[in-house]
Amino acid sequence: MNKEQIRKLSLICAAVALFVVIITVIIVLVTRDPSEEGPGSGTEPSLIIPEGMRLVDDIYSGEIIIPDFDIPELKYDREGFSTGEDGITRYKDAVMGVDVSEFQGEVDWYAVKAAGAEFAIIRVGYRGMTQGLLTEDSRFAENFRNSGSAGLKRGVYFFSQAVTEQEAVAEAEFVLEKLEGAKLEYPIVFDWEPPAPSEDLPEDSLRAHGCTGEDVTKCAAAFCERVKEGGYIPCVYFNKHQAYNFYDLEKLKEYDFWYAEYNPLPSTVYNFRTWQYTDAGNIPGIETTVDLDICMEPYL
Repeated sequence: MNKEQIRKLSLICAAVALFVVIITVIIVLVTRDPSEEGPGSGTEPSLIIPEGMRLVDDIYSGEIIIPDFDIPELKYDREGFSTGEDGITRYKDAVMGVDVSEFQGEVDWYAVKAAGAEFAIIRVGYRGMTQGLLTEDSRFAENFRNSGSAGLKRGVYFFSQAVTEQEAVAEAEFVLEKLEGAKLEYPIVFDWEPPAPSEDLPEDSLRAHGCTGEDVTKCAAAFCERVKEGGYIPCVYFNKHQAYNFYDLEKLKEYDFWYAEYNPLPSTVYNFRTWQYTDAGNIPGIETTVDLDICMEPYL
């Protein structure tokens, strides 16, 4: 066989091989099972959602999986919120308020009222993060008295570091003792926040470090039940992380929710009554920055 014949034979063999490859690819494409496609297949794999969870479209984070609580869903139209040049967020018939502690220093409550605030949530006290002592806020009595004199409706909160239900009840009783039966139009709020380790406060010195959401859910319920027994409105404070990854909100649905999120719009899918929308607000009468709130359904 000469060189020309060999060349022609090689071309024929190459053509036959290419034809076989093309036919094989076509057969694979026609007969493939889409359910067996994996990474790199060009299609998204099926998303497995654990039992008791749900997929939602978060306005800031996109699709996320959250607990599927049997509690009321957000009922406010996000397009109804507006924020003015004064930094105050408004919504239809909702009312604006502030929440304060000793960190705001001396407050001119008449100026706060004149600026449009209709309610104040005032810190009664806190439990220490290391020793666990119950301590009254150094300006509680002053803020409580003067805000009422200026005509603001009042609620209070306690910064909790309870690690047991018994401690949470003790915190509620501490608040009731400090109120001495005073009238409140707004709730008594349970505010438990995870302790943050630092150089001065290492992790092993923080008594509440390692508390689970189940633990704190029980504490919140115990606090709120004692508040209700005392004749006041109980409420639980939390941010979105706590709502989705910590608390079992279904076990707290009997109480009002005070929700914290520092964004132009609230993104939680679950309903709340009061929204703390910034921790860096400014308002006449308070020299420091201050938390600003909007109560969606004003208390009478």
